[in-house]
Formats: sequence, C-alpha cells, structure tokens
Amino acid sequence: MEKLQVNKIYNTDFREAFKNYDLSNVNLIATDPPYNINFNYNNYKDNLEGVEYIGLLSNFKNFPTAIIHYPEEMMKYVVPALGVPNEVCAWCYNSNLPKQFRLINFYNVKVDFNKVKQPYKNPNDKRIKELIAKGSKGSRLYDWFSDIQLVKNVSKENINHPCPVPVELMERIILLTTNEGDIVLDPFMGSGTTAIACINTKRNYIGFEIDRDYYLSSLERIDKHVEEEEKEN
Repeated sequence: MEKLQVNKIYNTDFREAFKNYDLSNVNLIATDPPYNINFNYNNYKDNLEGVEYIGLLSNFKNFPTAIIHYPEEMMKYVVPALGVPNEVCAWCYNSNLPKQFRLINFYNVKVDFNKVKQPYKNPNDKRIKELIAKGSKGSRLYDWFSDIQLVKNVSKENINHPCPVPVELMERIILLTTNEGDIVLDPFMGSGTTAIACINTKRNYIGFEIDRDYYLSSLERIDKHVEEEEKEN
C-alpha cells in the first residue's frame, strides 16, 4: 500500500486514508478531536450516537496516540474506544467555564518527562545556581500542566476555528513522545495547530480536515507561520 505524503493536509475524512494507505511510518497520532458535546463546527456533526462516536475513536486503536479530552467524556467514549491509557496528563487552565481542565491520554507510546525542561522558579537559589552551572536547563516536567493557557482571543490570532488548542500544548505532547524527523498525524487538524507545532519541533506532519473552510484557513495559517520563520532566520 502507498504511504501518505508528509507535511501535507488532506481535505478529506481521515477514515478513508486509514483504509487505503500504509500508516506504518506514523510515529504518533496527536489530536484534539471534536468532543461529541453538540458544539458548532460548521459542517461537522458533533452529536453522534455514543456507539458511532466510540467507533470513530476506535480507528486509533493500536496506534501510538495522544488524545485530548474532557474527563467525563474520556470515561464515556475514549476508554470504551481505546482502553485504559498507559499514561495520563492533566492540562489545567483558567476559564470562565465549569470545566477548567482536560486530560491528555497516551496510548502505545512512551512518555519521557525528561525530554522537556521547565525553567527553575528560583534561579537565584544557591542549589539551583549550582545545577545551572553544571549545565542543567531546568527541572523535569511532571504530569500536571498548569503553565499553558487557552487561546483567549481567537480573532486576534486570526484563527478561523472556534476552539483551537495552544501551539505550546501540542509542542509539549510531541516533544514528550517523539524525536526529530518523526511523523505526527492529526486526523482532526482544525486550525493547523499540530502542523505548526511539528514545524517548530522539527517533526513531519500529516493532517486531515473534513471541513473545507477550516482546511483552507489552516493552509493559510501554516504558510504565514513558515514565512515568518524564514524572515527571522
């Protein structure tokens, strides 16, 4: 079977590609899918029957996967679809909504918390100074992310999507689980966040976005990001 072209987003349902292409070179599926909570996503129906939604997520079974979801929906849909994750991280953020955290569920992939370093909170502390002098770049990461906030002003960021996740969050997920040059696939590419995170972390990406408007906007956003990077370099 033919392999998919990398560093490309396809304007189609990912399920067709999963049937017709060889995905053995994919190192990670990283995605923030629709949560099946009747949210307005243009043409996508976000109120599937439970069995149908579980079937949708079941396509990722046996793949190395990182999937973001609300806790309640994780137990209702993700666990029945994919089983119990081998690692779970909590992403906590400030919000006016009742739900102020989501879970990042990892399947079939090693999460190496030593790959991401957090800046020391007390760099002037004597012990910390000694560590920095020895080459330490920060403290190891733990499974509770409270330093990354929601994308507050979507219009200001010029993102044509109602609920994009922060690039920093996808970067962290990718850094924890993959290496430079690896291939990361996002079956719900949305605004292109995962692709930008891959570019920033020197990974390759493959994306799928069924909605034509989101697809075109993601291409525009990625092109703009690449142009800005080229100017800086």
